[in-house]
Amino acid sequence: MLRRPAARSARGATPSPTGAALVETLRHRYAAALIDEFQDTDPVQYAIFRDIYTDAGKPVFLVGDPKQAIYSFRGADIFAYLTARNDTPDANRHTLDVNWRSDPRLLTALNAVFGAVGNQPFLFDGIPFHPAIPADGKQREPLWIQGQREPPLQVWLLEPDGDKPLDKGDASRQAARATAAEIARLLNLGARDQARIGDRPLTGGDIAVLVRSHWQGRLIRGELLRLGVPSVQHADDNVFVSDEALQLEWLLAAVAEPGDEGRVRTTLASDLFGLSGEDLHRLREAEQSWTAWLEKFQDYRLLWREHGFMRFFRAWLTGEEVPQRLLAFRDGERRLTNLLHLAELLQVAGRTHPGMVGLLKWLGDRRRVPTNRDEEQQLRLESDENLVRIVTVHKSKGLEYDVVFCPFLWDGRLRADGKGGTALLYHDPADAGRAILAVGADEEHPARQHARREELAENLRLFYVALTRAKQRCTLVWGKIKEAETAPPAWLLHHPPVIGPSQDPLKVTRQRFKDLTTSALRGDLQTVFAAAGETIAITPLPMASGQRYRPPALAETALQAREFTGPLPEFWRVGSFTALTAGHSVEAPDYDMTATIPEAAEATAVAAPSKGIFEFPRGARAGVCLHTLFERLDFTQGEDERLETLVGRTLTGHGLDAAEWTPVVADLARRVLATPLNSAGLRLATVTTDRRLNEMEFTYPLAKLRADALRRVLERHGYATGPFRDMIETLEFNPLRGYMKGFIDLVFEADGQFWLVDYKSNWLGAEPAAYRRERLDEAMAREAYLLQYLIYTVALHRYLRLRLPDYDYERHFGGVFYLFLRGMDPALGPDCGVFHDRPAPGLVTALDELMATGNAGADGVALDTG
Repeated sequence: MLRRPAARSARGATPSPTGAALVETLRHRYAAALIDEFQDTDPVQYAIFRDIYTDAGKPVFLVGDPKQAIYSFRGADIFAYLTARNDTPDANRHTLDVNWRSDPRLLTALNAVFGAVGNQPFLFDGIPFHPAIPADGKQREPLWIQGQREPPLQVWLLEPDGDKPLDKGDASRQAARATAAEIARLLNLGARDQARIGDRPLTGGDIAVLVRSHWQGRLIRGELLRLGVPSVQHADDNVFVSDEALQLEWLLAAVAEPGDEGRVRTTLASDLFGLSGEDLHRLREAEQSWTAWLEKFQDYRLLWREHGFMRFFRAWLTGEEVPQRLLAFRDGERRLTNLLHLAELLQVAGRTHPGMVGLLKWLGDRRRVPTNRDEEQQLRLESDENLVRIVTVHKSKGLEYDVVFCPFLWDGRLRADGKGGTALLYHDPADAGRAILAVGADEEHPARQHARREELAENLRLFYVALTRAKQRCTLVWGKIKEAETAPPAWLLHHPPVIGPSQDPLKVTRQRFKDLTTSALRGDLQTVFAAAGETIAITPLPMASGQRYRPPALAETALQAREFTGPLPEFWRVGSFTALTAGHSVEAPDYDMTATIPEAAEATAVAAPSKGIFEFPRGARAGVCLHTLFERLDFTQGEDERLETLVGRTLTGHGLDAAEWTPVVADLARRVLATPLNSAGLRLATVTTDRRLNEMEFTYPLAKLRADALRRVLERHGYATGPFRDMIETLEFNPLRGYMKGFIDLVFEADGQFWLVDYKSNWLGAEPAAYRRERLDEAMAREAYLLQYLIYTVALHRYLRLRLPDYDYERHFGGVFYLFLRGMDPALGPDCGVFHDRPAPGLVTALDELMATGNAGADGVALDTG
């Protein structure tokens, strides 16, 4: 047996003299104390307040209702309240017996329920029941149903065919169906103005269904959905265990790797897209339609990379008409609420888990190990409209509803009835109510009797809370059901008239209920409720399946938008290389989407005699595949088997024939890694994983970037001539104020210098000559890659300036490599497939100032090149 130590006093809990000084300070500053909801205290808290106030003769007011002490799972201890009650003289005990909530007729019925057992309806002597008195003079709005005031307490009896108890599963389903049917009936009457509360129709917001578990809540929700009754469930469930979390993970995985056709098909088959098996089968035969889907996922990936998760999510949500699709389901509001909730959580998580891979991993981790302790992750109410509420009894405490249904309070399963190895927590009445944890107590051990008694007592208090939430009408399901002998109604309504002094009251009541016939059970109820008169109705559980709810037709208000005549302020937005080069194909050429091929090169391609890297497929899928390969590849590993395994897996994941293309792509990877990038012999093969950063994401502020200012800076630094002239002269975009965002394929460090790399899988021709420097200059100008790598250079320049204490651009910045992968070959060196530039320090400084201030510098004035 493990005993909890006796509660320490306030002074004993804090070291002297500081503790004593604190106590005196509190007594002086607060001459009196009032503690509300005191039934939820614990022994330590009570001991502290007793030492501070009571022992010093200071007034302290303890306000609480022990009948509503239902939070033992949070550490509340009803025995602390009972100790405080015993410590309080009778003259200082006051009872609040006036009820301002419920209809007087309902109070009469509830007084009969809780007054049937005499002085011990809640098992403990210190928790008496005082009949509630209705408040005088309160204006009441009674419930009228088809012109009648029906009995406010409805008791539905679940009666088995014989005297054998009804199975709990069957009882749950029947109770849920009957409850939903009655709610639909009442709401249909309300829609026809035949069910009213005072002068207004009864609506869904007037009704609550109280449950003990979320499983019961989902059962009720399903039955209400069957009849078209809109409802909302108050639950602590975690949003990451929802189907929407799983389907969103499928979506993000497909967008992160749009070349993986298996992932794309998986998310297309989900409810987020709603494609059927037949639709997917047709797509296998319609190559053009399937390519269109893959390109759409490529666009979503680009949007995510360039503008962040939320921009992509909103574009996808509206572009694919997801809300309309989800709301077509019976629980559509629940699904859409979960999806939007998850999007908000992902947006916040993106601050600490940047990039697609990081955010996708974060979502996967939360799905695998969800927690209900984080309130931000608990399911949100999907609507604040006037809907039927499904609420746990614990959450309902302190609330009130006009009409309440309690369909599952017959469930009397006790944890203390478990096997002998179950740990039992109870309070020893022979030891001042000290808490004891008993492990391994057998059936005859007193610990089991005490634990059962305390558990039933708390269930009785939960029963009280549930029934007293109603203002007008309460419906209770009861009957001869398995394990109902330990449910609160068995103690309250079927208590034996005589119990011997040596008998265990719980055991006697339990056995008596088991022995009751169906007619005897009904007889007990009629006896108990006789004094309540017509305030209680005892009827068999309705077995009708119910009529579908038909909401009243509402006249739609004609709405008209107000005309806006004020000025539009300049707003902040997130820009990118794509935004600055409207009309250009930007990221797409990385994936071979729209590269412009000279006619001569095209002719050469037709004449190519054998398959090699020049015949490797073009398009988005192949481009993403090669980018993914170099992201995953360890540049320094030289094992052919490991390389070919990685290549084959990557090709397969992107829907490409691994058997056909693995040797070709593996040879490409070897050549790219071995090709010298400059005259100094710098090679990727020497770059270890700890000296490289893949997919470096950046976001930096823009004061106000204008096309003319950017054009002047580039012209001033010599880019108005040569292959880049046309691009500079035609550069146009709307002024951008906000942030510049982008991703750099690779940043690596070698010999104290930092280099940025962008992989280009563009097909420029079917022979190495098509990838010579002059041809690369043309491609770089044609696709505006100059502007792209200058934006990247400013990002890396700022990054290094923050990270390196002695940073100097000329000493630390190595330069820019744009690697046109198909043309690289160690035998041809850096003159083939490798575009290299190192922007002048003055240009980088000018661009840095332009981005930060919007100032392009005065013409003819030299800018600082430090």
